[in-house]
Amino acid sequence: MTRVTLYSILGTIAILVSQMQATEITEDLQLSLDFAQTVLDKSKRMEETIVSYGSVLPRHTAEFKAFFDDRPTKEALQRGKQAYLVLKASTDISTRSPSCSGVDAIACGKYVAGLSLEGTSSGSSCSSQHNNVRCKIDRKYRTHNGACNNVQYLSWGKTYTAYERVLFPKYVDGISSLAPASYLTKKKTLPSARTVSFTLTEADGTEEPEATLAVVQWAQFVANDLSSTVVRKMVHVDKPIRCCDAKGRYLAPRESHYFCAPIQLTVTDPVYGGENRKCMNYVRSLPALDVDCKFGPVNQMNQVSHFLDASTIYGTSSKRAKSLRTLVGGKLRVAVKDGHEYLPSSADEDASECEGTCYAAGDRRANDQPQLTALHTVWVREHNRLAEGLAKAYPELLDEELYQEARRRVIAEIQHITYHEFLPALLGQSTAEKIKAAHYDTEVSPAVNNEAATAALRSLNSLLQQNIRVVNEKREAQETLRLAENFFKPRVVESKDVLDGLLRGLATQMSQKMDLGIVADLTSKYYAPNASSLGLDVFSLDVQRGRDHGLSGYIEYRKHCGLSTVSSFNDTIGLFGEAVVQKLQKLYNNVADVDLLVGALAETRAADGLLGKTFSCLLSEQFLKTRQGDRYFYDNPSQPYPFTAAQLREIRKVTLAKVFCDNGNDIRRVQPNVFAKPGAGNEITACEQLPTANLVA
Repeated sequence: MTRVTLYSILGTIAILVSQMQATEITEDLQLSLDFAQTVLDKSKRMEETIVSYGSVLPRHTAEFKAFFDDRPTKEALQRGKQAYLVLKASTDISTRSPSCSGVDAIACGKYVAGLSLEGTSSGSSCSSQHNNVRCKIDRKYRTHNGACNNVQYLSWGKTYTAYERVLFPKYVDGISSLAPASYLTKKKTLPSARTVSFTLTEADGTEEPEATLAVVQWAQFVANDLSSTVVRKMVHVDKPIRCCDAKGRYLAPRESHYFCAPIQLTVTDPVYGGENRKCMNYVRSLPALDVDCKFGPVNQMNQVSHFLDASTIYGTSSKRAKSLRTLVGGKLRVAVKDGHEYLPSSADEDASECEGTCYAAGDRRANDQPQLTALHTVWVREHNRLAEGLAKAYPELLDEELYQEARRRVIAEIQHITYHEFLPALLGQSTAEKIKAAHYDTEVSPAVNNEAATAALRSLNSLLQQNIRVVNEKREAQETLRLAENFFKPRVVESKDVLDGLLRGLATQMSQKMDLGIVADLTSKYYAPNASSLGLDVFSLDVQRGRDHGLSGYIEYRKHCGLSTVSSFNDTIGLFGEAVVQKLQKLYNNVADVDLLVGALAETRAADGLLGKTFSCLLSEQFLKTRQGDRYFYDNPSQPYPFTAAQLREIRKVTLAKVFCDNGNDIRRVQPNVFAKPGAGNEITACEQLPTANLVA
């Protein structure tokens, strides 16, 4: 036997051994999936028992309103069910695999994350979700669901796909456990999210010197366009989940769902303690299968497309988009009152959650509070204004093309305003310029980062005011709307002079200071039925969601951003101030445990913009990839149907101020930059003197 023949035989044997090992591994992985399916099947009886006890979420409560905002569609639930199986199987693998024995949780999680679903029962369903996408690559207009944007990765940015992560997730078991142990010591528990909130977030009334409320409301509008994190429902009986009873007490074990992660309330709580409440409702977020179709730690689903594509106006499916159209002249449906267009009424089964019925919009969160509703209203009017102009300029165009042409122009306007007006206000001019200089890159994923959706964008709630001024033409407050009295009361915009007053207020009223201070209507009356009732605490929910999503501690993100090292609380005195550090030391066992939202909000701000360096870094990364990863971004010349140079010149004249002028009921004067305080260099100006963009050319 020659040496060559021997090497050939040995090579063949090695391949056969490798194949046998791979087969054994796949069979073992399938056993874990079979076990997961058995567990899921058995949960049906548990859910039926819960329903029989009446432990379902009651309507017309703060908890149900939060569910209304975050509820999953049927398609989301179906995809989430597949992700549950893989998640449960991943947990089973982590407990049985020798590779997870004697290693820390993150190392175990990384091992499991390296195992492929290929060859298992879940492999085909995952592949089908991400790869069975039919595309016409040279289509003129972007899809509503975000598919077919990238010609190589057709499902990138699509609805119902997972968020991406800046850092590998941190779970106590490496996979999904939300146990309250300290990340560092695993001995002392993390503080309750509510205890963190009432210890740190009392607002002192200090306002931003330059940033108007337009900053925070536009941030909310953009955040809702980019992301929608949805909560889990019961798997078998399709009911929303309740974790605490009507008096804020923990449910008996037989009535409690394993998707619950309620927030602990204590007797020392200055608000809820007097009511003897023990817990606040929190249901874990719906999981999604990652695009690489592997086992591993849980990741959460984004129910909307990951693109800045005006999905808040048009919806994220062809079916939803069609329901919002008149199908005549390219226009969107509206309801006319006193000669003015408003959003149409919703036919949704839960539309009664709003006072006077909810509005129908591309995003149901349009109903949350009045200034956000006002923004939605002007953008629907803007679409119809453009559709009318296009119909006059091009009478040969039919409904579909008029709709698509108006839609692509509205998307371009929103993208331009975001990158040329909003980001300079939020991140500073120099950072915004660097982001604007980037170009489309086929290898950049547009997927929204979990850290951006779950923490960085949520931090801007700090800017919200408790009392919203309805401002007249003289810039005087003619009325004040308290936030707690106006949740889910969208039709207030139909009252005389209110829509224009809210728009002027966005451009006139200063934001609260960007810091740990959060107004009380958000920390104890969030979605309350009225101002005299207790509601939820948005900051507690956001902290809990960060833990649910496995976000690493604050100092890990500083390290990611290349910022100064923090190894003890003493290192943070220059970042937070001594008073905040003293409070944090009482809350957290170790500086490594400080939640991202808490630490990044506590930071003194960067030299430019409104944010501290950590959130400035994370949002800069996000808006860079949102631009670079979008083939249809308005100024990308390589898209199938780019705007002409002349059209781009007109789009670059667009300002939010002029959009207010064109689409308010009777707005006559406004400063050119509504994100900044009116004054020297930004004087209130007659609308006709502002630059006018010809967008129908």
